[in-house]
Amino acid sequence: MKNKRLNWFKNRLEIVFRNKRDFKDISIYEISNLSLVIYTILSLLTIFSISFFLSTTILSKWFDPRYVERKANQELISLSNAIDSLEYQSRIKDQYIENIMVILSGGENNSLDLQSQVENLQSLELSNSYSAIDSFFRKEFESNLSLSEIINTTNLTQDILLMSPVSSGIISSAYDPTKSHFGVDFVCKEEEPIKSTFDGTVLFSSWTKDSGYVISIMHPNNLISVYKHNSKVFVEAGQSVRTGDVISIIGNTGELTTGPHLHFELWLNGKSINPSEFISL
Repeated sequence: MKNKRLNWFKNRLEIVFRNKRDFKDISIYEISNLSLVIYTILSLLTIFSISFFLSTTILSKWFDPRYVERKANQELISLSNAIDSLEYQSRIKDQYIENIMVILSGGENNSLDLQSQVENLQSLELSNSYSAIDSFFRKEFESNLSLSEIINTTNLTQDILLMSPVSSGIISSAYDPTKSHFGVDFVCKEEEPIKSTFDGTVLFSSWTKDSGYVISIMHPNNLISVYKHNSKVFVEAGQSVRTGDVISIIGNTGELTTGPHLHFELWLNGKSINPSEFISL
């Protein structure tokens, strides 16, 4: 029986191709039963592999009933990721605006990192326009940093000296945080131009009930300058300014004013500092 099987595998077949008209042999091929079995198996495997590949790739939408479901799931995941990204951008923007409002209202927040928030907003390409802030209140004062502490804390060098926001004028009211006066008041001549004290980016430029037209500028090392009671403003939120650029005109706007003057403040890491110690008057 075993020999019979071996003989069957060894048997050779002859495949002859002949011309139908004259029966002349065109080609003759010899093949054993074993080779025929092997070729048949390989052919079936090849056909199966190609069919499987096509059914899972190019032709999957017709042959695989789960294709539509998988496609829908992928789209849902993509939409979910997009929504998460938008929510993250919205949270950054809301926190950024909230922190700016704290600075402008004179409150203090030790956890602020406004510089990094500016960078986040720029990388996400968010708008830098903000709604007007209404009714500011001075809540509390925690600390007063001297010029030497500012230099040590922010790694500023003594070569950097902030420019006075006005070319001429006198200080009518000095910095006195014990009386909730977190800046200095400059009395100047009418139509006196107000200048940026240092290079930076405008954070806020709009009208407020208490302080009239207000401008705040972000400078390096989390330093913010604030200019209040302006009669006119020439810059917009998001605009870059250089030292000495004219940003507004002195005025008498807002409810918390008794005459034409500039109320000028400096904030470092969410804490008020004395402008008289940091600018050249």
